[in-house]
Amino acid sequence: MSKNIKAREAALNVLWEVDIKGAYLDLALKGQLQKTNLGDRDRALVTEISYGVIRYLLTLDWYIEKTAGRKISKIDPIIKNILRLSLYQMIFLKKIPAPAACYEGVELAKKTGHKGGVNFVNGVLRGFLRKREGLKFPVKEKNPLKYLSLKYSFPSWMVERWAIRFGFTECQDILRNNNNRAPLTVRVNTIKIQRNKLIEALENEGVEAEEGIIPESLILKRVKSLSSLESYKKGLFQVQSQSSMLVSRLLDPRPGEIILDSCSAPGGKAAHIAQLMDNRGRVVSRDIYPHKVKLIEKNASRLGINILDPEVGDSRKLPSSFCGIFDRVLVDAPCSGLGIIRRKPDLKWKRNPEDIKELSCLQASLLREAAKTLKPGGTLLYSLCTNEPEETEEVFQEFCQDNDNFYPSDLSVFLPEQLEIEGGEKGYLNLFPHRHGLDGFFIARWIKER
Repeated sequence: MSKNIKAREAALNVLWEVDIKGAYLDLALKGQLQKTNLGDRDRALVTEISYGVIRYLLTLDWYIEKTAGRKISKIDPIIKNILRLSLYQMIFLKKIPAPAACYEGVELAKKTGHKGGVNFVNGVLRGFLRKREGLKFPVKEKNPLKYLSLKYSFPSWMVERWAIRFGFTECQDILRNNNNRAPLTVRVNTIKIQRNKLIEALENEGVEAEEGIIPESLILKRVKSLSSLESYKKGLFQVQSQSSMLVSRLLDPRPGEIILDSCSAPGGKAAHIAQLMDNRGRVVSRDIYPHKVKLIEKNASRLGINILDPEVGDSRKLPSSFCGIFDRVLVDAPCSGLGIIRRKPDLKWKRNPEDIKELSCLQASLLREAAKTLKPGGTLLYSLCTNEPEETEEVFQEFCQDNDNFYPSDLSVFLPEQLEIEGGEKGYLNLFPHRHGLDGFFIARWIKER
C-alpha cells in the first residue's frame, strides 16, 4: 500500500467531520493533524486536499453525478467523500498523475471494508478518466449563472446575488479571487520587536517574510509550522490578516485611553489595539463564550500585553456601569463571513440568505448598545468580514438615522498610501479581494457629538 494512503485517509476524516458532523473546516483539519504523526509533505497534502475539496465541492459533485449517473445524495457518505478527494487530485493537482490518484482512491475504499464500494469507486474514477473530455459545463452565453456556479463552485443564490449587484464580469472576478488561496499574514508585535528585526529572526528560522501595506504586517512564505517557531513562542508576532489589522488602525487608539472591544474573541484586534496604545491604558475585551475569553487571555499573555481586561458577557446588553465611560468602542460584529471565503471556503455551504437577514438584526442591536458607552467626542467603529449590503451599508444608514448625535468620520485620512479605496470620506469603506488583494471587509466610523 502506498505511503500516501495515510495522508488521504486523514483528509477523508477531515471531510467526514465537515460533511457529516457539520464541523468547521479549519478546526477539523487542526484536530486531525494533531492526531497524526505525518511528515511535513503529507501534512501539506492533507491540507491541500481538505481545503481543495470543500472549495470545489459543487463542481466535484457535478462531475460525480455526470459520471456515475446517480444523485450525490444517494451515494454512501464515505464513498462520496473518497470520490471527491480522488477527483480533486485528478482535476486540480497537476503534480499527481490521474491514474495514480485513481489507484489511491480505490485503495482507500478498500479500507472501508465494503466490496461494493470498492467496485463503485473504481468504476466512477475510471469512468471519469474516459469521459472527462466530454463533460462540459452549461454554455456561458445560454445559462451564465449556472455556468459561473459550476465553474467556480459557488451556491446559485450567492452567484445570483453578486451578479445582480456587480454584473457578470465583476461577479466572475469575485468568484475567481475567492477561490485563490489567501496569503499567510502576521502582525509584528512592536511591543517586543520592530518589523525589520522580526524579518531577520524569521529568516534565521527558515521563513521568508516580506512587508505588507499595513505598517505592522508581514507576508510569510515557506512556513511549515508557525506554532513551532521560537519567534512565535516568544510572542513576537500574531497571525492576522491585513484587513483585520486595518480595523484597529482606523479606530486610532491612543495611549492611556479606555477602550471597549464588544465582540472580542479570539482577541487579535484587541491585542493590536493594546499594541497601538503602547500597552498603556485599558482595553475591555468582551465575548459571550467563556472558552473564547480564555483564548483572549492566553494570547495576551504570550504577546506580553497586560492592559487587556477580558470578560464574559453578552454585548447586546452591556452593564449600566459602562454608560459614557469609553473613549473608543469597536464593534467587530458576528457576520456572514462572505468576505473571507478564500480563507474559510466551507462558509459557502454553511450560509444561506436567511442568515444574512438574521445577522443584520443582531449587528444593529450591538451597535445601538455600544453607542451608549461612549464619552462625548468618542469614536465608534463598526467592522465586519463581509460586504453584503444588509449587514453593511444598510446597518450603517439605519444607525445614522436613529442616532443624530453621531456623525460619520472620514476614513480616508487613516489609510496607507498604497491602498486606494473609494467611499472612505462617507464614513465607511469596503475592501474586496478582487479589487484590493485583501480580505473582504466593511469598516464604518462615527464620532459622538454629545
